Amino acid sequence: MNPQGHDSTDAAQLRQAFDHTFALPPSLASQAVEDLLMIRVSGDPYAIRLLDINEIVTERKIISVPTVTSDLLGLAGIHGGIVPVFGLSSILGYGPDPVLPRWMILCGKEEPIALAFSDFEGYLRLPTSALHAGESVRAQREQIQYVNQVASTPDGARAVISMPLIMASIRNRIDQHRPTKESSK
Repeated sequence: MNPQGHDSTDAAQLRQAFDHTFALPPSLASQAVEDLLMIRVSGDPYAIRLLDINEIVTERKIISVPTVTSDLLGLAGIHGGIVPVFGLSSILGYGPDPVLPRWMILCGKEEPIALAFSDFEGYLRLPTSALHAGESVRAQREQIQYVNQVASTPDGARAVISMPLIMASIRNRIDQHRPTKESSK
């Protein structure tokens, strides 16, 4: 059994420890954070929000198919389904990768699309305050339309590619080339 003096001392120590936590600066864990994948496209650094993708896969065989767009690299078998694979380098205006990209990110739940790229650099968690409107990193290529933020990372600024914007653009292009029900009669 504890003497009565110990309970009040323990309570005072707990109260002091509790109060002390509010005197400290907020930790990264208590801040809003953004999880990012760090990649390179044609040597340029980019980031992709982890929340915008379903999965990252590697080393999948891509089967070429006839296409009306140079962005479509072909089809790949992923999780028992066939997924169209688009080249991120071409979409961003760099032109086709000189070698077949090794990495793919899957986006979209109902009709997934894979975006292929060559260089994966890793994962980074940043406070949301490290992301800013993308005015300072504007290039002359098409990626301007797919970048709406810049991440301030320990290695410098990285344009954050908006997967929803890329997905909407790809789906729009696909819909333009799909035959309508009237034309298939």
